[in-house]
Order: sequence, then C-alpha cells, then structure tokens
Amino acid sequence: MRRRRLASAAQALALGVLALVLAPRSAVAAQPRPYDAPKAEDARAAPPLPSTYNVDPLEGDFVVAYHPSARERVRAVKAQLLATRAALSAALGRDVLARAELRVAAVPDEMHTLGPTEDVPSYAPAIVFSRQHLVVASLASTRSLEPHDLGAVLAHALAHLALDEALDGRPVPVWFHEGFAAHTAGDAAAARAQALVLASLRKRLVPLGDLETSFPADAPETSLAYAEATDLVRFLSDKPRRAAFAALVERVRGGEGFDRALEGAYETDLGSLEGAWRKDLARRYAFLPVFLIGVLIWALVAGVALLRRARRAPKPSVAAPRKAARVDTAAAPSSASSRLARATARAAAVRGARARAAGRIEGMGESMAADPDVPKVEHDGQWHTLH
Repeated sequence: MRRRRLASAAQALALGVLALVLAPRSAVAAQPRPYDAPKAEDARAAPPLPSTYNVDPLEGDFVVAYHPSARERVRAVKAQLLATRAALSAALGRDVLARAELRVAAVPDEMHTLGPTEDVPSYAPAIVFSRQHLVVASLASTRSLEPHDLGAVLAHALAHLALDEALDGRPVPVWFHEGFAAHTAGDAAAARAQALVLASLRKRLVPLGDLETSFPADAPETSLAYAEATDLVRFLSDKPRRAAFAALVERVRGGEGFDRALEGAYETDLGSLEGAWRKDLARRYAFLPVFLIGVLIWALVAGVALLRRARRAPKPSVAAPRKAARVDTAAAPSSASSRLARATARAAAVRGARARAAGRIEGMGESMAADPDVPKVEHDGQWHTLH
C-alpha cells in the first residue's frame, strides 16, 4: 500500500516537472514590458476623476482631463496630440486611438490616484495602461526642477498605447516598444546622437541579438541600447520601408513571432537587415564628426583671412586728422585774401580822399591866381574869401 502511494506521488511529481518544462515561456515568466507601460494585463477599471478636474474632448472619445493648474499647458499641446495620433495611424497602417483618455496631474504624487493601480514607478513622467486606454501624466518632473515638455511626454505615452492597440496585445521586444515611443516623441535626440557617434567611431555598437538583454529595466534614456533601439526603429519605419513596418505589426498581430515576422515583412534575414541598418547608421553619424571638423577648419581659415585684412586696412583714427588739416589749410588762403581785399579797399579810399582834397586845393589856387585882388585867408588847411 505504501509502495503504491509512493509510486503515485513520484508519478505526480514527474508529471508536474514535465508540465513545467513543456509549459509556454509566458506561463513561467511574464513578457518584459517597458518601464512606463507596465500594466498591459491589468484589467481593473480606472478610478473616477476628481471633481475638480476639467475634461476636454479632442475628437470623439479621444479626451484629455487635467488639473485646473494645467489648463494653459494642455491647451498649448492639443493640436500636437491630434497630429501625433494621425502620425501613429500612418506609421502603423491602421487607425488607432479612436478611444483614449489622457489624465494630467499637477504633481507626480497625484499620478498614483489617477490610474487603476498605485504601483507605478515614481520616476516615469507618464504611465500607460493599455487595457484601460489610459495615460496618466504629470506637469512636473521628478528628475529636474525644470518642467518637462508635456507634448513630448504625452506623444511618447500615446505611441506605447497605439502600438499595443495595433498589436492587439501581442508581445514584442522591449527595445522595439521603447524605441518606437522614443522615435515618435523625439526623446533626447542630442544625447542619442552623441552616443551613436561615439559607438560608431569606436565600433562598439550592441549587436541586434544582444539588444534586448542590454536594455535597462528602468529609465533607459541615457543608455547606448536605448539610442540604438530608437535609431533602429527609425530605420525600419522610414518612408522607403513604411509599408514593411506596417506589415511587421500586422504579422505580429496575427500571431507570428517577432523575429519571424521581421524577416517576412522585410524579406530578408536578421543579419542582412542589421547590416543594412549599420551602413545607414555609419552614413548618418560616422560622417557627422568629419563634417563638423571640416566646418571648423574652414571657419578658422576665414577668421584668419579677415584678421589679416583688418590689419592691412588704414586705421580711421589716423585718416581723420589729416582730412581736417587739409580742410583748415585750404580755408586759410581764403581768409588772407579777404583781409588783403579789405586793406586794398581802405587804401584806395584813402587815396581817393587825398586826391579829392588835392583837387580842391588846386582849384583854390587857380581861383586865387585868376582873381589876385580878392583877399583870402587860410584856416585849418582851407582858404576862405574875405568879404
């Protein structure tokens, strides 16, 4: 009897171990998710909005609810949110986000009360709850004293939400999910470009097969894997390959594994696809330092040429007094001529007066000579006839 029990127990244990070994991986461990979209499988309803919140419908069931202090900042991004939704629909090859609710809190601590669970990372600027078609964001940032770009934060979150909707909840690698959201929002573009330039020049890019394991579990924006994932999604979804990108999403939605769907949509193997991306990456980023160095050299040459030209040019401070001296010298003869003319005129007047006086005296002499019997006297140089 005891032997039978022991045999039955051993058989049950063996069956349990076999079932565990043969079970799908999803049953043993949950599929990794982006740190800011962690609750795709949580079906609990979102709590009601606080009574103080405003609700603005953007279009149909696409609405934004916000704390009254967020009114101006929300109003400034409404057009951007509609444009982001249109861009996501074009990239994914189907209409998405016909139903979505965006909740914008005043401070990060308030985010915990706006979603279906309080277990959310405090460092995330926005959290996505795909089952509830819900995004919860905050006006303030937990990483900086400066307010973050609300439009970019909501665009990142909407990309997560739209991709989950287009995939119908099918799993994809975290790097693909996060790279798609970062590419849509344009997150940390300068930091990503710097990381890719350095990695490309040093030939230290992370291989595509290691990208998933190299991706940080939380706040990955500063990592090389994050930069590579974003640029790889950019390469896969560029206009020449946009139809293939939509086909990839459709294949995964239909149940294909991600790697197989990727090869089928782009009609090539993963190695060739990675090689094409690396060549494109080299053209975009390895050329950039050479271009910048060339621009710097030309700027230095132009600066030296301008400096030499400035040194050769006559100084304005020396030329000005010479001009003034020339003007004064030219003016001097004019003044002397005027004085000479005035002196000549005065001399001529004196000579005229003397001549007239002499003429009177001469006339007087002639009169006296003509009539010598008439007595005359001289007084003060003038002759007077006596009567």
